[in-house]
Amino acid sequence: MARDDAVDEENIVLCCALGCINCGHYKDADCLGCSGKIGLCCLNLQMCCKPSAPCLPCGCIGPRLENDGCSVFNIQCQLCSAVISGAIPCNKEVPVALTVLGLTIFPKVGCCVKIGDIQGKGGDYVNSNEMERA
Repeated sequence: MARDDAVDEENIVLCCALGCINCGHYKDADCLGCSGKIGLCCLNLQMCCKPSAPCLPCGCIGPRLENDGCSVFNIQCQLCSAVISGAIPCNKEVPVALTVLGLTIFPKVGCCVKIGDIQGKGGDYVNSNEMERA
């Protein structure tokens, strides 16, 4: 499956998270390099210096329209294997979570939980009625 984003959020292992802000370890083969995006509503400004990432309109920087649930504000920074993300309100790339020192407490209890593990089918994050225990 071709990605249209420099970071595959499903492969981020949460280190710490509070609500709609998280930081984690990017466990993907293409973690070499850096990328970032900041957005307001559906308009994002992205930058990327990764060999495996899709081209942006102006080489390594450019605007992009995204329909990720249209958060009012979103931000993501990735440097090698470290990723920091945030969104208001939470969206499919930044689901609501509570994690302390790698131990995720909500929405799924577990250690070294990937964002992909707390998302439901189709990238929708799990609501509190579907909470699972690892």
